[in-house]
Amino acid sequence: MELVKIYGVSLRIHPTFLLVLVVYGVLGLAAQALLVFGLVFFHELAHLLTAKAYGFRVVGLELFPFGGAAYCDDLFEGRKLDESIMALAGPAFNVALIFGAQVLRWQGVWAGDLADDFVRFNFWLAAFNLIPVLPLDGGRVARALFAESFGFVRTTKFLAWAGKWLGVLLALYGIILGGQGKFAEGPLTFMILGGFFWLAGSKEISSAHITFLRQLTHKKEDLLKKGLMRSLWVTVHKDTPLVRIVEEFTPDRYAMISLANEDLGLGKILTETDVVEGMLREGIRFPIGKL
Repeated sequence: MELVKIYGVSLRIHPTFLLVLVVYGVLGLAAQALLVFGLVFFHELAHLLTAKAYGFRVVGLELFPFGGAAYCDDLFEGRKLDESIMALAGPAFNVALIFGAQVLRWQGVWAGDLADDFVRFNFWLAAFNLIPVLPLDGGRVARALFAESFGFVRTTKFLAWAGKWLGVLLALYGIILGGQGKFAEGPLTFMILGGFFWLAGSKEISSAHITFLRQLTHKKEDLLKKGLMRSLWVTVHKDTPLVRIVEEFTPDRYAMISLANEDLGLGKILTETDVVEGMLREGIRFPIGKL
C-alpha cells in the first residue's frame, strides 16, 4: 500500500507491517507500535541515504515489520562492496541510536519505560536484521559476499529459502506459545513474521532471474562505457544446459566460457553475451555445445 511520494520516492507499507501494528494496538501497546514504526522508518531512511550517497536513484521504499527495502533504478544487488555497505547502514544506524540512548540513560537525562523500550527495540531491530537470510540485511550482505563464488541466482535462491524456513520456525514457535496459553503479543507477532518471511522469500526467488537479466544488460553497458571489466572463466562440457551456466554468472565480472572437447582439451570460447542470447533464442535447457 503506497502512502505518500516524497521527492520522487514512493513510501509503501507491507500488509504484514499493518497487521503487527493492529495486533499491538488491540493489545493496548499503541505507543510501542508507533515507536517500532518510527524506528523501522528511520532504519530504512539510513539505507535510502546511503544509496543516494552512492549515486543510486531510489524510486521506492517499502516498510516490513522489522525492516524494509529500498528500490533503485540502478542495480547494486550482488555487488560485494555496494550491497554490503547499503545493507549494513540500517543496523549501524540502530546501533548508533542504542549508544546515544545509553549515554542519556547513564547521565540520568532519560529514564523510564520509553527509554527501556527504545534501547530494546533498537537492539532487536539491529540484531534481527543481521540474520543471514533474505530478505533481511544480513542476507543481502551474505549474497554480496558469496554471489561471486556461487553465482547470483543460486545464492539468492539459497538465502531466500533459508528465510522461508526461518519463517516456518517462527510461525511454529508462535503456535507453541499460543498453545501454552500465552496470548500476549508474542505468539501473534511470531506467526505474522513467519507468514511474512515465507511470502518475502518467495518474492526474492521469483524476482531473482528478472534482477539477474537486468544485471546482464547493465553489465554490458558498463563494459562498453568503461572499456574494461574483470572476467570470470568457466569451463563447461558440451552437454551442459545454458541455464546451468548462466547461474554461475556474477554482477561485477564478465564471463568467458571455454567449451571442453571430447578429450577435455580446449574447444571453442564463448562470451557471456553469446550464452545469454542463445538461451533467449533456444531455451534454457539448450546444450551449450550446439550453439
